[in-house]
Amino acid sequence: MYRNNTPDSRPSSFPLPEDKPEVAALWQEVFHDSGEFTDLFFSRVYKPENTLVTKKDNGIIAALQMIPYEIKTANGILPSAYVCGVCTRPSERGKGVMKALMTDAMAVMRQRGYAVSILIPAEAWLFEFYRRFGYSHPVDCGAETYSSASPPVQAADTFNIVRETVSASDYTFTECTADKYFPYFDRKQRERPCAVLHDASDFETIIRDLACDGGHAWTALRANRPAGMAFAKPAAGNNVIIKEILYDSLPVKEALIRYILRRYNARTAEVRVPRSAGENAGAYGLACILDNRTTNISGLYMTLMLD
Repeated sequence: MYRNNTPDSRPSSFPLPEDKPEVAALWQEVFHDSGEFTDLFFSRVYKPENTLVTKKDNGIIAALQMIPYEIKTANGILPSAYVCGVCTRPSERGKGVMKALMTDAMAVMRQRGYAVSILIPAEAWLFEFYRRFGYSHPVDCGAETYSSASPPVQAADTFNIVRETVSASDYTFTECTADKYFPYFDRKQRERPCAVLHDASDFETIIRDLACDGGHAWTALRANRPAGMAFAKPAAGNNVIIKEILYDSLPVKEALIRYILRRYNARTAEVRVPRSAGENAGAYGLACILDNRTTNISGLYMTLMLD
């Protein structure tokens, strides 16, 4: 158990194996996610040792997850923890329960040697709440919007791409499978100067998460070799969201977007990109530096975080 100095705080603890259904039920009560997504998270991502809970009268009233990730920075590959699933039972809110739980979580992450912690606030007011715990570094996300009439290729890109002239007919498109196309994804994600990295297991979870929302991961092939990849899901109003797009050249990017617009019969596509590449940018997440191994996480990019 962990105890902190917050007035009236209760000790937090790691849940027992038999607590898993109760943690999942609290998640569902607070976030109202589909049963399919909740089952996916608690079968593939959840681990008791990466979870902190607060109990009252032998029942769990608050919980959070600290999921390990690696982050590529100028200082090399650093261990990090992604804080998510931060939830309190509605009847226990406003009593300092989450403040106490977050204080304990910060201590656990430092003890485990994480260099950075990252999170995505679920609501705008939570940005200020998390800043109290040291989450002072913004993680921004850019957005590009494309029309089904004629999606233009954006000129501002942040990582190595080859400019070439190729017709769309030079590409074929296939649904992405984790075992076959992860090596391409891994190579492209590591080209970014500062980014949260996903391993092979997480890559498969991402693909399954998209399926929960009726989406897919698509690979563009040229001469039967991957040349680009996009993670798309349908959105309201006959639109589509592309949560991530990776590519070898601008024509590949354009071909992928055109294909996805046709595939989903969508009117527009909103594409998440690193801030400097997008027409619009806004606060997406926050990061906290936990030790002195890195002092510069400027431009940190995270995506496909099951948010």
